[in-house]
Amino acid sequence: MKLLLYDMGSYIYQDFLYYLQKAGHSCKTVYYHFPDKFEDEFFVQRFSGYLTEESYDAVISVNFFPLVAQLCDKYHIKYISWCYDSPLEDRLKEAFSYETNYIFLFDRIEAASYQSQGYTRVFHLPLAVNTARLDSLSFSPAQLAAYRADISFVGHLYDSPLDTLLYSADDYTKGYIEGILQAQLRIYGYYFLDDLISDDLLKRLNDSFRKIGQTSVSLNRRGLSFAIASQITHLERTFLLEQMGELYETHYYSTKPYPFSTPVKSCGPVKYHTEMPGVFRYSRLNLCPTLKSIQSGIPLRCLDIMGAGGALLSNFQPELAEYFENEKDLIMYDSMEDAFAKADFYLKHEDLRREIAQNGYHRVCQDFAYPDRIRQMFTTAGLS
Repeated sequence: MKLLLYDMGSYIYQDFLYYLQKAGHSCKTVYYHFPDKFEDEFFVQRFSGYLTEESYDAVISVNFFPLVAQLCDKYHIKYISWCYDSPLEDRLKEAFSYETNYIFLFDRIEAASYQSQGYTRVFHLPLAVNTARLDSLSFSPAQLAAYRADISFVGHLYDSPLDTLLYSADDYTKGYIEGILQAQLRIYGYYFLDDLISDDLLKRLNDSFRKIGQTSVSLNRRGLSFAIASQITHLERTFLLEQMGELYETHYYSTKPYPFSTPVKSCGPVKYHTEMPGVFRYSRLNLCPTLKSIQSGIPLRCLDIMGAGGALLSNFQPELAEYFENEKDLIMYDSMEDAFAKADFYLKHEDLRREIAQNGYHRVCQDFAYPDRIRQMFTTAGLS
């Protein structure tokens, strides 16, 4: 098939492209970074040119772009988008209904939510990992020495706007939100924040903005839910790292330094394709608390860790439990206390830790391969 790919610098683009070409498809890529993904006349004109100058069987992108969807609908070309972000920006659903769309989300609950709202062009599809590329990587002795650690975490701690959003709120509203935050912080496998954010709560918050003259601010349920989820994720990740840092050699890799209260080593950022796999491979345990608002799906980072041969230490996640066996293929915790207990146990039992890392690697090779995912996408889109 002849395919037009759009990309703006996604992590998985190169692996996706490699397997599309390996399957014999002819691929042309358009690179462009949107200043505004909802309105961009330059992009519309440029992309329209590509779609009219040549004939393509489909347009493909990593993540969903409304202007691409709009143009594919206009020119009657199928548009396949595979999203590794979750939850999606709420406004994107304004472009979900085009008949040419085939939108694949890695979180089953998020996909089902859109389907229940009548968006029939949304489907569930887990992500994939290119273990062949990861297997081919080699690291220098200096890199090995730098990457070795008891516990490593690669990612962001998240900066939540929640404190700013609650600045003008009354004490009852602040107390209620703190209560549901603390409850959700302690519950794994079930996301209930959306159910507890009432219309009355949103009205009180928006009224508080008006009282201080913020007439341009209007908060909806999804925005407040994400702000709370981001704050929970920040609290969980910083607490776990600080407590791990008290007892074990703990490394933190991120573009943003953080003033930890314990001797956690801030190592700066690592390159996704060439350095990050070394961190995963040579760290004894790779901590990966998922963003709290990812309700069921397996984030790309979890697959990256196991695909590189690393031992994954993650919170309980429904789809992780569906595809992997706990304490055989990976290590899942159901409370922060459980996370510490399991970290301590497996750091003291090296043979079991190595066996889990090996099993997890074999499982992603078997069940999370790009060729299988591509076949599923093309079959759904009627292209196979």
